[in-house]
Amino acid sequence: MKIKLGDKIEVRTWSSANKEGIVKSINIALDYRDKRAEWGIEVPRYDTDLDYIGTVSYDDEYGCNHWSYFNQILSVIPQEDNVKLCDDIVHQQLFGIK
Repeated sequence: MKIKLGDKIEVRTWSSANKEGIVKSINIALDYRDKRAEWGIEVPRYDTDLDYIGTVSYDDEYGCNHWSYFNQILSVIPQEDNVKLCDDIVHQQLFGIK
């Protein structure tokens, strides 16, 4: 699964329902003991099929910041799809077009 800054993601959480948010940062660990990639590198995009250790930070719909491990990401809506979805909603509301 490919993710990049600005994409919308759905994340599995440990204590509650799944969360959604917009990716703000992607960090890859450079040391096996750095599970949260706090001392790693920040990248603009990542393919989870590479299976590196790392995290994403994302903002939910309320603007609250969260982070999760790569393996908690359930799905990705690429940024371009978000723009198209917004355009479709605007056209539906303005012109009744589906």
